[in-house]
Amino acid sequence: MNRFSKFINGLIVLCLIITLLAPKVYADDIAFPNYDGELESKAAFVMDADSSYVLYKKNANEKLFPASLTKVMTAIIVLERANGNYDDMVNFSYLSVTKDIDKTSVTIGASAGDQLSVKDCLYSLLLPSANDAANALAEYVAGSISDFALLMNEKAKNLGCTGTNFVNPSGLHDDNQYTTASDMAKILQCAMTYPMFMQISSSVSYRHAPIRRYRNPENSNNQVLNTNSIMVPGSGYYYNGITSGKTGYTKLAGYNLVASARKNKMNLICVLLGGTSEKVRYNEAKTLFDFYFKNYKSLNISEVDPRFSDSLGTIAIDDVNLINTLNITCSDNAHITLPIDVDFSNVKSNVSYTIEDQYDKYAIGTMYYYLGNTLVGKCNLDGKNIENIDTIYSSHLNVSRVIENNDENDVIEQVAVNPANNKALIYRNSNGNLIISSTLISLVIILVAIILIIFISLFLYNTVLTSTKFPLRKILFRARRRFRR
Repeated sequence: MNRFSKFINGLIVLCLIITLLAPKVYADDIAFPNYDGELESKAAFVMDADSSYVLYKKNANEKLFPASLTKVMTAIIVLERANGNYDDMVNFSYLSVTKDIDKTSVTIGASAGDQLSVKDCLYSLLLPSANDAANALAEYVAGSISDFALLMNEKAKNLGCTGTNFVNPSGLHDDNQYTTASDMAKILQCAMTYPMFMQISSSVSYRHAPIRRYRNPENSNNQVLNTNSIMVPGSGYYYNGITSGKTGYTKLAGYNLVASARKNKMNLICVLLGGTSEKVRYNEAKTLFDFYFKNYKSLNISEVDPRFSDSLGTIAIDDVNLINTLNITCSDNAHITLPIDVDFSNVKSNVSYTIEDQYDKYAIGTMYYYLGNTLVGKCNLDGKNIENIDTIYSSHLNVSRVIENNDENDVIEQVAVNPANNKALIYRNSNGNLIISSTLISLVIILVAIILIIFISLFLYNTVLTSTKFPLRKILFRARRRFRR
């Protein structure tokens, strides 16, 4: 083999070495389909209602007027406080039928002294978006509209809403009443946990008890209709798979919509704020629903992770399989969200747990799931079926381990779980201190590759330039002499 052939072979070997030692490709190189069309709505937000994984956002944290989307939070407070007593009677005071209500305001036409059940008022609140029903429910729960607004804001804070403030239960315009698309998604996500909310908001019509203005029970004015056209078959805007929702409109807020839909065992939430027309908000919602149902899937962790199956039912902690020791389950019906063509086998996971003096007796920790470096879901580890759990805590879990969640509102974003390292953790010691990260490993690999490249380059330089058959050194020397002349 001549010197030139050795030179070519050396280059081939060098390329192979660089390829083998190149850092691994992580989640940033995995395709997460995203809708790239233009939306007329000022703000938009789409997320998996079960995993909280954010699929799409446009101006998601911009503070905008909610209009009657406010009534979703009103319903949540009422459902919490009513505690299933939907037959309790709600009194319509003079203030409730006059406060912020004018001729253009939507009402059921109640008069001071009218009484309807909590159930009647909730249907009137959510279907035609009656503002007198909103005021009456607020007084029923809190005694006054202002005190009810305090409950609304407290609940919003508990849900992780950071850009929302309520001053009334109806959504009638007030400069100090605002929300964001991401906050409204959290609010609807909470509302969806109440079967009564899902039942009411998905209904087409409802007949409440008669009121003074319409004393005949058969009077058509006692029948309220759902004005959310995306919920109504035959409306022209109906969406097959829609499960709940609420519309809102004022001149300053524009056309708003918050809605949920279900297909292929996946529940999506879509929020649109500041739409330019009724047609725009419905068509944009349908477009976003279609795109993300087509390109993503939501998987129940208990069903797809074999560690939670009856045949295994154990979790490895510090690489120790606690077989026949911990019968841990994945609580809260947790899900992960993946691109439609990605298999669960491509998902990695790790356990985070923190044991302190005051711990939840049944809380073992949290399992985080990643597609590459992207957090795609998590589940709480539940040990409520474990016997002698106190002994198990002291013998197996007597350490402190914390993995930060990057999102302050506990909504899963398409970024690494630990922003300080911006890479998935490889290992932590028993004290919870980071030992090695994938960033460090990548740097080491790059350093080794550079050293090898330098070494091989020097070898080739020495081999080629000293070759008698390929007198490159003489050629370079002559060229330099000519250049100097």
